[in-house]
Amino acid sequence: MYQQQHIEFIIQKAKKRLDLQEAPGCTKAGWLMITALLIESWDIYSMAFILFALKDIYEPSSWLLGFTAAGTQLGAVIGALLGGWLTDKLGRRKIFLWSMILFAVFAVLQGLAPNMYWLAIIRCLAGIPVGADVANGFTYIMEVMPKGKREVMANRWQFMFALGIIAAILLVTTLVMLEVHPDYIWRIVLAVPAIPACLLLFMRRELPETPAWFVERGRFIEAKQASREYYGEQDGRLLDDILPDENVVIADPTLKETLHDLFRRPFTRRTTLFGWFSCAVQSFENYAFSFFLPLILVTIGISGQVQNNLALLAVNCIAALSAFVGPLLLPKLGHKGLSKYGFLLVTIGISVSAWGVYSSSFAFIIFGAALMLWGHYWDSESGMTVISLVAKPRYRGVASGIGYTIVKVTAFVTTLVFPALFDAVGVPLASMIIAIAPFCAFLASIFLLPEVFGHAVGDEQDRDPVESAPPGLQPHQSTVSTSKH
Repeated sequence: MYQQQHIEFIIQKAKKRLDLQEAPGCTKAGWLMITALLIESWDIYSMAFILFALKDIYEPSSWLLGFTAAGTQLGAVIGALLGGWLTDKLGRRKIFLWSMILFAVFAVLQGLAPNMYWLAIIRCLAGIPVGADVANGFTYIMEVMPKGKREVMANRWQFMFALGIIAAILLVTTLVMLEVHPDYIWRIVLAVPAIPACLLLFMRRELPETPAWFVERGRFIEAKQASREYYGEQDGRLLDDILPDENVVIADPTLKETLHDLFRRPFTRRTTLFGWFSCAVQSFENYAFSFFLPLILVTIGISGQVQNNLALLAVNCIAALSAFVGPLLLPKLGHKGLSKYGFLLVTIGISVSAWGVYSSSFAFIIFGAALMLWGHYWDSESGMTVISLVAKPRYRGVASGIGYTIVKVTAFVTTLVFPALFDAVGVPLASMIIAIAPFCAFLASIFLLPEVFGHAVGDEQDRDPVESAPPGLQPHQSTVSTSKH
């Protein structure tokens, strides 16, 4: 029998040691987690470039078109919540394997959809493994990479998004230039992501469960085994002198306890609140403006389909450079600086593009879009990262899931509503309404977000008096049962 206070002490000590240890394969593992975002963005943003085909073939209402485009977002809401809970309960490995299997299956089914109604339903289902994998991926990165490096890797998620968009543009533009029938274009574009999903599944199959997950669940025997498997036989003994040679039973925290624990400390409260707001705003600015930019350009008729796509390809290549540079600047600017400059550039960029639409200036639209996307890839990098960073491993999956749920709820509502809003008030006015949100987030990055780069759970600024803790998450004097299995 162990006192709960002693168990909490050895868990914290084990986690601190894991936070400083770098495994030989941790960088590869990080890339394998973050690459899933490339596949997701390919699937989501490809819709923006095939809406013209769906409109020509099926002539759907603006609401059906918006719901079909937003279907993956709705499914991702369910996936993020469900996946965040399941990854804490069942482990990281099971979730990142099954999510890729399901995504590949649904990608193929999208390409076989008989009509718009079935396509909308399948896209909703396809979003479930997407949301689960993202929530799980951030959690895995935070637990297998040392502090300082894990934030940089996690912030690369927007770089993978940019690459996915570029892949979608190239595929759609190639099919259009080859004069492929529109009914085949959208089917090919939506089904092709199944191929990289299967490749990623094959490459992920050897990744182990994280030692931190076993530690937080009192499964100390498996934690030491996983540590050797991940860090090597010699370095993997880093937990041997800390953890006992038997398991203990630790109750999973409830959602109420999780939120209480996050909000009882000023540091984690401010960071989490900013992370939530940042996730909402970056999703709103993206899906209200840049997602519909291809459709806007086609609608106003300034140039042709191929010219629009090539211009957007150039814009997204610039954006990809921004997404690549952002994580490299993170040690210098911090999450605070990266978010601040990003939201400011988005505000300016959307305003410039709005003027371009009003004056029918293709150059102003594209320049503003490039500026907006450069800023967007900076401001959107840190939201999910800081949420996962300050959450304890015991409920990190749930915390990441909540953050990504906010991203996807905002994306779903925005994608559903804004086609009708553009029709009702016009693109210039709607764009200026959009610009209000990133300006508010710019202010929040200055006055709300503390600097969290290099943070690890248990650091001095993360501590709080014991008496304010909720049951089950902070040391108390009850005993914990042990087991040898």
